[in-house]
Amino acid sequence: MNTDNDQLSRTPQRFQLLEQQGHILDAANEMISTVSLDERLLFLNQAGRQMLGVSPERDLALEPLYVADFHSPQVYALLREHVFPSLLKDSTCWKGDIEFRDLNYRPIPVHLTVISHLDSDGKVAWITGLAKDLREQNALEIQQRLAKRVFDNTIEGIFVTDASARIFQVNPAFTEITGYSPEEVLGKTPRLLRSNHHDAAFYEKLWSEVALNGSWQGEIWNRRKDGSVYLQWLSINCLKNSRDETEYYVAVFHDLSELRAREAEIDYLVNHDPLTGLGNRSQFRDRIEQGIRSGFGSHTKMAVVKIDLGEIQLINDSLGHACSDRLIKQAGSRLKELISRRDSLVRLGADEFGLVVADVRQMLDISQMAFDLKLQLQAPFILGGETLYMNPSIGISFYPDDADNVEDLLRCARTALQEAKAAGRNTFCFYNQDMSHQARDRLVLEQALREAVLGNALSLNFQPKVLLETGEVFAVEVLVRWRHPVLGFISPAVFIPIAERSGLIAELGNWVMQETCRQLAIMKCSGLKILPVAINLSVYELERPGFARHLMDPVKKFGLDPSLFEFEVTETGLMSREEAVIDALKQLRDAGFNVALDDFGTGYSSLSYLRKLPLSSLKIDRAFVTDMTKDKVAASIVRTVIALAESLELEVIAEGVETAEQQVMLLSLGCRKAQGFFFYKPLNLDDFRALLTEGC
Repeated sequence: MNTDNDQLSRTPQRFQLLEQQGHILDAANEMISTVSLDERLLFLNQAGRQMLGVSPERDLALEPLYVADFHSPQVYALLREHVFPSLLKDSTCWKGDIEFRDLNYRPIPVHLTVISHLDSDGKVAWITGLAKDLREQNALEIQQRLAKRVFDNTIEGIFVTDASARIFQVNPAFTEITGYSPEEVLGKTPRLLRSNHHDAAFYEKLWSEVALNGSWQGEIWNRRKDGSVYLQWLSINCLKNSRDETEYYVAVFHDLSELRAREAEIDYLVNHDPLTGLGNRSQFRDRIEQGIRSGFGSHTKMAVVKIDLGEIQLINDSLGHACSDRLIKQAGSRLKELISRRDSLVRLGADEFGLVVADVRQMLDISQMAFDLKLQLQAPFILGGETLYMNPSIGISFYPDDADNVEDLLRCARTALQEAKAAGRNTFCFYNQDMSHQARDRLVLEQALREAVLGNALSLNFQPKVLLETGEVFAVEVLVRWRHPVLGFISPAVFIPIAERSGLIAELGNWVMQETCRQLAIMKCSGLKILPVAINLSVYELERPGFARHLMDPVKKFGLDPSLFEFEVTETGLMSREEAVIDALKQLRDAGFNVALDDFGTGYSSLSYLRKLPLSSLKIDRAFVTDMTKDKVAASIVRTVIALAESLELEVIAEGVETAEQQVMLLSLGCRKAQGFFFYKPLNLDDFRALLTEGC
């Protein structure tokens, strides 16, 4: 700015005037400064001194400061060449945002207003600058911009509600995660996100914690717009005003689906074999530990099984690792087909697999499983035109019989596996050698029974049923017999349970029905009298799909009447499967067959189910018949069963009659029919035909 002598001479007067007003101007929060036309600071209030770093004790008259002291060359050029000349010319004010510098050269953004003051001649005498420090405002704006950028670009969904829980702001991630656009949720409550996976108590606890602590965070199931339910991590915070009143709720959440998927993938890789997809050694140990914690005891056991394919190194050397890998993969698939969902099959490494079998109740069950596993692995593998055969070995240990911890169970199974290898492979061994021998004996017997059923090596016996008063034969019970070529006669009490446990019972029952019908048809063609026949039926056969049709097929095939046949089911079998068996027996009745309840009184069951059963007769168990002549309790039971059968309009037949005294007593109690050695032992086919020829 240009100056003249008059203006300079009046400067001390201006200092005095400004000093008088200084007390008022010092109270202002913004910088106020007065500048002479030669750009010298005449006055600077306390706010200005603080902003520009000018000491409160500095006397501007003695230690002058100029405009150029507080600006960069660029900003000063703007003031000197444009702002000040404009003020001198037009006597107007100027406003704008520029940058100051304090005495330490630190930049200060300000909003500056410059006002000119006129003297009595109408000329500009000095100017006043009012500067608002913009640092705090700029920082706030930067913070707001950053907050908005974070709000708009964060991968976490955010929604803000008012104190009434009405949504008034959501971010793009909210829309991406939930599928709801802002227009669809604004003004609504977060209730539209609920999945109904949590009960009212869950939400009550959540909001109680928010009210108490001002925040809540945790996992919660919510629902997207498309109806899919997903797990999210949700954080809720309340924002309060100065009166400690909640004004807003801010909810931040992220979808845990991908995280859980990654965790599951990592867990899978840690616990699974990449080649077969089966579990690995780590999972094997974990499953054994779980089984031990489950507390299998005297009634059930846990089996730890090690399986070695054998010959894999030879295949590696001759056909390569790729071929070996395909074989191992196929072997794993074969083994998997034989195990239940409760059991755990893993690959331990190379050509070795492991199996944890939970809840083993019968030793024969695990023996059969081991035998089936061995057969599966002995079947030929066809790989790239090559036919390969394995020589598997299997070792088995049991918890708690052999060991009560993971390491010892594995050691026992490994020892048993080595024993199987030493025995020549293609076999299995238990850690307890006595158990191994017993299991192999049972398997030999089972295989022999299978061959006997398929090879028609069984036979039928017929035990007549008689009228107690006359001894006349009115019916016959068919009994299956098995004479092994080496072991000789094998009792049904031995081979029937084996047939039931191994699944052979259906084939055995089918053979008995086919052979019985065939023999009856032969007798009919020979002109012999055809007597009604009773056949024992296992409960396991009743569970066979289409069992009634299978029983009817041979009846139709040989031209017989289904009313000739009575199927006997034991009471103990009914007790374990009452609901399913009752429906099955009704199917038999509807097909025209008769049904008898065998061994009645031995099951200690409720009598209420008798009215539900489609029975034609009851059979008094031989134990009560044997004891009734010398035991009042047994006699009372027999009397009660006879009375019960009469009230239900059922025939009653006494089993196991062996003395005349028993015959007389049964007649006195009202029983009219019986069977037992006192009358007839079970007859082979020739003797039974002879009995029929004689006219019974």
